[in-house]
Amino acid sequence: MQFAPDIPRWRQVAEIIRARIEDGTYPPRTRVPSVAQIIDEFGIATATAQKVHKGLRAEGLIYTEPGLGSFVAPVSSRPKGPAESEDTRPLWRQVAEAIAARIADGSYSVGTRVPSVLELSSEFEIAASTAHKVLAHLKEEGLVRTEVGLGTFVAEHPKGDPT
Repeated sequence: MQFAPDIPRWRQVAEIIRARIEDGTYPPRTRVPSVAQIIDEFGIATATAQKVHKGLRAEGLIYTEPGLGSFVAPVSSRPKGPAESEDTRPLWRQVAEAIAARIADGSYSVGTRVPSVLELSSEFEIAASTAHKVLAHLKEEGLVRTEVGLGTFVAEHPKGDPT
């Protein structure tokens, strides 16, 4: 696996396991890969693989039974995030609309940086792939611009703004 140099490896691996939990690859109450299996699959150090489990436990996505292993937490015991809201729109669209609203109300003014993929993932409790989709949509809509190596910023003249 090719790791991004600016994101801790344990977070990148945790994101993959999180996505597998979300897509049903690992259903509730089934075993997730052990530390040893994570080491083998991703080629990371033991301490890094342990951080993956620790992070997923802290999120409430997995639980560990000593001597048995780590398992996907039942959906009913997981913390509720935006995905469990009454809103039936795709999650990426809900987040994109929340950021667009912040741009419209001036919370993010022209030229200011909008949250990064990591920041969106943390704030809205979404997968990095979902956060990427949010930013791509906002860019497509002309609300933001990306500067390589610097980040994503509110566009000078968002679509629909005649100024």
